[in-house]
Amino acid sequence: MPPYESINLHPSTHLTSSIKSHTYDVICIGSGWAGRIIAARIVKAGLTAIIVEDELVGGDCPFWACVPSKALLRPNEALETAKSVGGARERIYDSQKGVEVEAVFKRRDAFTANFDDSAVLVPLVENSGAHLVRGTGKIVGERKVKIEPLKGEAIELEAKYAVVICTGSEPIIPDVPGLREAKPWTPREATSSSEVPEHLLVIGGGAVGSEMATAYSSFGAKVTLVNSTEEILSKVDPEAGKLVRESLSSHGVQIIVSAKITEVSREANKSVNVKLSNGDIITASEILVAVGRRAKTTGIGLEELGLKADGTPIPVDESLCVDSVLGGWLYAAGDVNGRAPLTHSSKYHGRIVSNTIISKLNKLPESRVAWGRISATADRRAMPQVIFTDPTVASVGLTRTRAQAAGITFREVTAPAKTLGAILHADGYQEGWAQWIIEEISNKLLGATFVGRDVADLLHASTMAIVGGMTIEQMAHAVPSFPTMSEVYLNLLDAAGL
Repeated sequence: MPPYESINLHPSTHLTSSIKSHTYDVICIGSGWAGRIIAARIVKAGLTAIIVEDELVGGDCPFWACVPSKALLRPNEALETAKSVGGARERIYDSQKGVEVEAVFKRRDAFTANFDDSAVLVPLVENSGAHLVRGTGKIVGERKVKIEPLKGEAIELEAKYAVVICTGSEPIIPDVPGLREAKPWTPREATSSSEVPEHLLVIGGGAVGSEMATAYSSFGAKVTLVNSTEEILSKVDPEAGKLVRESLSSHGVQIIVSAKITEVSREANKSVNVKLSNGDIITASEILVAVGRRAKTTGIGLEELGLKADGTPIPVDESLCVDSVLGGWLYAAGDVNGRAPLTHSSKYHGRIVSNTIISKLNKLPESRVAWGRISATADRRAMPQVIFTDPTVASVGLTRTRAQAAGITFREVTAPAKTLGAILHADGYQEGWAQWIIEEISNKLLGATFVGRDVADLLHASTMAIVGGMTIEQMAHAVPSFPTMSEVYLNLLDAAGL
């Protein structure tokens, strides 16, 4: 993989001069999952749509986020699983060694198509019937978008019905003396690098920081992770963070909690010196800043509409319409609205926004009832997330902290994730941990968390139960197959007294 700085983020195709019409039914600013799904569904409904993109088509997900990160993490996950299964373990050559790093990078490069969006993503847009133009889209009036390209002349487009902002998010770089000058890695560099630093210092113990600590430690790097809170993975249950922290530590990752960086300097030998608020000074080969992301809202004309353009999420209603803008023609989907900044949420938002636009045009009822066709209810109640550390953390719905903050009376049920199916899945399967958050009055499931190797696919059953408003008494009749890891649901039912 070429260094990030050498990647051509602005291919010289789909220029403004290629646009045949300056009027479309729907204009999507941004080509991530939300924009592509909205445009495709709008065209399928017999309308016209165009996508405006200022970088590679597809956004961060296929090139620097979900796809390459999972490609980097999966080989070690598979290797560790194979090592734990007798009959497979004996066939592994030199089982004491870790993954073959060059082969991992090569596989990653295949999934990212070597940063060539013409291989898969551009054809996907074109085959959907949507149009594509490269450049920065800026709202310049009601339903009007100006396209400012790197090459060629600027043009102005008009949307008959809707403009959808799908610009995503960008990494936050804290205002720390020397940090920007040190040119740290962001998640983009971490997921696209073809070199393994001797010592990687990760700032931030959220999903990205923890996953990259997992990946690079499996590549043989010395890894130090610094987190500002008392526990890593603070957005999931504290027990999940504890289990992942203990596992990372057992694999040689040094974890420092309750500390912040206060000063950074890049030395002549390219090493990085980092001072921490606890007084420690760490010298590393490279530093990765993974402290969060903010909405990508600058330079797209939001100020003209009375909206903030400082990284603050764009406020939307349950149909993802920016209701502060008169006329109901502006929408914000995906990370940029801050509701649930996850790739699968962007895909979900694409469905909700396109349903809303089409319903308006067909003069269908626009009731925004929970779980309806034009309400993004899952953002608040049932959005799942999987963190591909070792062990994996899979969660959906409310955590203990969020339930308490919402003033909900609930009970927590916990159980080991270990079942006969899990033992058959891997010899000596680690205990793991499972949790339900149950509403006290109704006995309905409100949240679930699973921690353990290969637990990701256990999550969807709980997601469906929350969306369906199921009680745990009803869930007791959903019989898991034997012998599978899904028998963890029997453990939870037993713990719940059923």
